Amino acid sequence: MGYPTIMAVAAERASLREKDRWEANFGAEEHFAIGVEEELLLVHADNRLADRGADAIEAASPDQADLDGELFKAMVESRSEPSPTAGAAVTALREARRELIGSGSRIIGAGAHPGAAADEGEIRGTPRYAFIKESLQGILRTPICGQHIHVSMPDEATAIRAYNGIRTHVPLLNAIASNSPFWFGQDSGLASARTAIFRSYPRAAMGPEFDDFDEFCRVTRQICIAGGIPDYTQIWWDVRLHPRLGTIEVRAADTQFDLRSAAAIAALVQCLARIEAERDQGGIPAREALAESCFQATRHGLDAKLIDRDGEAVPARVLGLRALELVAGEAGKFGCEDALGHAATILEEGSGADLQRRVHAERGMDGLLEYLVTETARLHE
Repeated sequence: MGYPTIMAVAAERASLREKDRWEANFGAEEHFAIGVEEELLLVHADNRLADRGADAIEAASPDQADLDGELFKAMVESRSEPSPTAGAAVTALREARRELIGSGSRIIGAGAHPGAAADEGEIRGTPRYAFIKESLQGILRTPICGQHIHVSMPDEATAIRAYNGIRTHVPLLNAIASNSPFWFGQDSGLASARTAIFRSYPRAAMGPEFDDFDEFCRVTRQICIAGGIPDYTQIWWDVRLHPRLGTIEVRAADTQFDLRSAAAIAALVQCLARIEAERDQGGIPAREALAESCFQATRHGLDAKLIDRDGEAVPARVLGLRALELVAGEAGKFGCEDALGHAATILEEGSGADLQRRVHAERGMDGLLEYLVTETARLHE
């Protein structure tokens, strides 16, 4: 008598689990293809924030799908199509920058505007951004800009494995990509003020480790219910699954003014995702340890000591060289040897944060702002 009842309950639970799953399109794109997004700041001739995102997009190319508005009116976002290589993806970003500059926009590629006041910058009035404004209130102090990297996954299990593993590299990526040492007209004392500001947002943190895709769905559904948010796209972890796009998304990097650095970061993420997808994920440091290591990277940049896979604190530059050795075998497959070569240059010469501080010491804030505009417009081929 009990057996059919047990079967019925199991079927009901399976049905509920299926309904709770997010739409997933893993395997829809070429495996480990890469897509890159970058958020850019718009400024006036005096290099103050310019709330003209919609006008800039229309002037650049009104029908161009790779340019879009963002949370603040002084921001635009460009994005590539899924591409086989980081170089191809960054070429799309280069063309978007060229279109913006060619139509008269002045743009800055950095994690935050170094001199903007806390009350500068208006929020866009779309339903999505109006909801975020209502939710976050005074937390939205200033526009912040990141480089987001998507890597397509062949299936759910591979996506979970790659997601879990690449989380261990987020502190290093934070350090290499640090490019916002100044905020509100002064040195923040941090390598990435963007990350610190972003951490004040809800759901902007190191994501947890997951056993499988069902657990990811269950946890993120609960977060959405608790936060009154519509879906997982408003969960802003450093790394997250994006099932609808069939990718994992790494959100740890400040926007770069130098496109060679953008390509280096993208190539490193693509190669690391490929390796972590097949790697044994046992022994990953605790989420709390990775989060603390992320703060060390936010604070000290490439001068930080970061936790490694063995749970030891290692200088960031040493950890970076180890990562480059780890991905060396993948570089040829993805045609990114030159891009990873520039990653080695960053480890030797410093991140964008280091360069900004040098320029500021020589030229002051006005000189730094002009430097950022000039360097963002330098479209390295």
